[in-house]
Amino acid sequence: MKKSLKIDGLAPSYPHEPIYGIAALSRALGVREMRLQRVAQMANDLYRLASEETKLDGSKRQTYDAQPLLKAIQKRIKDRILVRVICPPYLNGSLKRRSTRTNAEPHVGARIVFDEDIANFFPSIRPEIVKRMWLGLFGFSNDVSTLLTLLTVKDQGVPQGAVTSSYLANFVFWAHEPSLVRRFAAQRLAYTRFVDDISVSSKAVVAPQAKSLVISEIYGMLSRHGLEPKRAKHKISTRRDRMTTTKLVINERVSLPKERRRNLRAAVHKLEQRAAFDQYDESLLKEINKVAVKVGQLKGYHVAEGTQLKERLRSIRSRVLLSL
Repeated sequence: MKKSLKIDGLAPSYPHEPIYGIAALSRALGVREMRLQRVAQMANDLYRLASEETKLDGSKRQTYDAQPLLKAIQKRIKDRILVRVICPPYLNGSLKRRSTRTNAEPHVGARIVFDEDIANFFPSIRPEIVKRMWLGLFGFSNDVSTLLTLLTVKDQGVPQGAVTSSYLANFVFWAHEPSLVRRFAAQRLAYTRFVDDISVSSKAVVAPQAKSLVISEIYGMLSRHGLEPKRAKHKISTRRDRMTTTKLVINERVSLPKERRRNLRAAVHKLEQRAAFDQYDESLLKEINKVAVKVGQLKGYHVAEGTQLKERLRSIRSRVLLSL
């Protein structure tokens, strides 16, 4: 039987009948049993390294893309199972109608904000954690949970970049995060998580002992799942400082940092200079389109500034298109 959790909107829930047996999973996904079993057995080798990025701390971030044989099945797992989970409001990463903005909004106007980052998050989510999620959150049978785990993990972790991985990352704390959020709410603390970024804030003064408790509560939840905080990114800020959550400023309203806006203005100016010297080519057009995406994001937070930059880009693009 599916484990019963307290129903108050703070726990993710799967509002459908659990899947029992590989035959039932085959029908749910529209994939033959033999194909599911065969792909599951070789799934670990059905990935290619899509990109490797060196982070500021020197560590590597590797993202993967599943090969078509596996990717087609993962898309069905996502579309027919994972997206059907009803997610609590504190989860904001890679979910429809949720974003870094919705993640930041509950913390606007806080007196203090705690920011924690989970170290090496995706590769550290062990297969047994994923299997417990299929068993507990979804209530699936053991054989179904085992097969789904094989189809969604790689090298004893969750492969960042796979279509199912962001959902697994969201649900990894399904059994413990709701109770943590309830305890924080009882202390008038707001909690949000954007994938591996955890933010907790208070609009009231927090005593030193209570600050330590907030941190230990978060670290305790991570420890239960074999995860560790990235202590270099541990940050506590107050409204005397510039407070940020998922790289957005939240002191008085959600906004972009001044340096990010300044860099974007400089990027538009650079494009204008290139256009002024008739440096028209396909690379310029690609750069304009790239900057335009960032200007669109800016406009969502700073309408007047974004509108002005958008008009300047439109002027540059028109000249380039006429010359090509």
